[in-house]
Amino acid sequence: MPPAGPATAGGTPVGVCGQRLRGQRLRDRHLRGRHLAAGLAGLQDARALSDAAAPAERFQEGNRLYQAGDYRGALDAWLGLFEEGLDSADLHYNIGNAYFKLGELGRAILFYERARLELPGDENVRANLELARSLTADRITPLPGFWVPRVVTWAVRLVPRGWLIAIVTLGYLALASALLHRLLAREPRPWTGRVAVTSAALTLVFGANLLIREFDIGRAERGVILRTEAAVQSAPSDDPSLQLFTIHEGAVVRIDRRSDAWLEIVLEDGKVGWVRAGDLETI
Repeated sequence: MPPAGPATAGGTPVGVCGQRLRGQRLRDRHLRGRHLAAGLAGLQDARALSDAAAPAERFQEGNRLYQAGDYRGALDAWLGLFEEGLDSADLHYNIGNAYFKLGELGRAILFYERARLELPGDENVRANLELARSLTADRITPLPGFWVPRVVTWAVRLVPRGWLIAIVTLGYLALASALLHRLLAREPRPWTGRVAVTSAALTLVFGANLLIREFDIGRAERGVILRTEAAVQSAPSDDPSLQLFTIHEGAVVRIDRRSDAWLEIVLEDGKVGWVRAGDLETI
């Protein structure tokens, strides 16, 4: 692989982007909590499950500390819930805000990206993610994407998850009812055949959509660089002569291959190389 030029722009990130983004600010006036209940149900800690109010109280305590300006205290409260298994877009969003306030852009972007997976259309998540990414050291111009993957992604994410579950459940029940009627009735009504076909089609289409979303089928694995500066190599080796360029904290990359302690990554501008697995964390 031929050597490539640096993929970064120099300068102090906050100073440069503070001027470029004059008038923009973090959207954190109202911390999140609307989607917390669903996440609480996924806690794996048996002790936490025995006291359902405790996680919610700790979450709100984090909100209180954040509003009081104690960003480290708020982060500790929220990370405790995250490490216990609480999976919530609101929790990811709030953790991202706390990391942003503490100047840890890489981890802020990581948690904003996680929140966006669950709330792809949320304007606050999008705005804060864009703001955080604009403050990173690297200036990477994404390659124009082919329109088909974008359309497929849009279609898969079009219907909210709750609606998908409801549609699949109703479709399955309608299909089962229609089939039972046709099997057990002496003279099945003609319309039950149309109900069965329609229900089967709805269950198949929306069930496949739900399956793709639940198991991330076809979604590329991505990660965020957390090291201040990471060397990108042409091969999985620390040999200085194989270094292609460097990338910095907060860069979002696609992970294509793994080799022991190394990951082959692809930047949004198409550059390819290897970094140590410890340089990033998957979204």
